[in-house]
Amino acid sequence: MKKPVRTSLEVGFSGEQLPANFAHLRGMAWRRIPLCKDFPFEDEQFDVVILHGDCVVRDIVKESHRVLKPEGRLFFTVNEKTKKQSGYTMRDLYSVVREGFNIIDVVRPPWWKFGRDGYTITICAQKKAWKVYRSFIRDGSLPFSPFQPRS
Repeated sequence: MKKPVRTSLEVGFSGEQLPANFAHLRGMAWRRIPLCKDFPFEDEQFDVVILHGDCVVRDIVKESHRVLKPEGRLFFTVNEKTKKQSGYTMRDLYSVVREGFNIIDVVRPPWWKFGRDGYTITICAQKKAWKVYRSFIRDGSLPFSPFQPRS
C-alpha cells in the first residue's frame, strides 16, 4: 500500500523563505498564500498548515482548522512576550488555538532564559474533531462558556 502524499500550506510567508525549523514539515505537494482571512481552498485539503508568526490570530487559526484534514497539524513560531517587548505568552497562544486544536508540542527557551529578549515559542497543534468544535468553526459560538458554570 502506498503512503499518501503529504500536502502542506504555508500562510503569510510571501516571498520569505520558510524557516529552517519548518523545512522538514513541508509536504511533497505544497502551496503558499499571502496573509488573508479566507483561504481559497476546499475543506480538509492539507495535512500540515504552517503559519507565519504575524498570522497567529483567531480568524486565521479557524480557517486553518477548516482546510486541515482530520489528523492535520498546525505549526507556527511567535516571539515570546517579555517585560520590554510585545509578543505571546503560552496563555495567549492557548486562548487562540483552544477551540479547534490540541497543543501537542511546545518548543521554547530553557527556563533560565525565560523572559529575555529575542526568544521564540514554537507550537505544534493537532486538529480536534469533536462535534462541539465543528459547530464552533461553522457558526463561531460555543454551546457553553468554559469559564462559567453551566445553568
